[in-house]
Amino acid sequence: MRVMDAPGASTVPPATPPTWSFINRHTGQPEKVTCLTGCTRDHARDMGRDIFPEDVWCWFWSDPLTLPVNENGTPEEFKILDTVIKVEPWSATIAHRLPFAVIELVDDHFIDGLDPDGLETVINTLAGRLEQMRETHRQLVEVRNEYRARTT
Repeated sequence: MRVMDAPGASTVPPATPPTWSFINRHTGQPEKVTCLTGCTRDHARDMGRDIFPEDVWCWFWSDPLTLPVNENGTPEEFKILDTVIKVEPWSATIAHRLPFAVIELVDDHFIDGLDPDGLETVINTLAGRLEQMRETHRQLVEVRNEYRARTT
């Protein structure tokens, strides 16, 4: 198991969220944006340019975690349980105009658009599974000890 840097993520977000502007491609008018506190996204290529406002978003990642997954006969490192806090100020989905969470369960498989209650539900579900895994671990230790005792 290893932890690695998130792609494009800065490890130290600015203390004060930056404010920047772009030209709204729909209206031709300048739009002002203040980033989400903790935003690690590099907006340099959007600043001052003609872009669609719905393409503007901010986020910050958790520290990614990987585990070896044997998908086709050879273990390969996959990201698991990666979490992001994101906001899309001009999103067509009204709920995404406020910060929300995204969980990447395993490489490119997401639970998207979680509000605080939704994220808590996922956390509680995973906590329940973790308890079940702890019980499986206890049983495995027991069964292995019993098995070894019989075979030696």
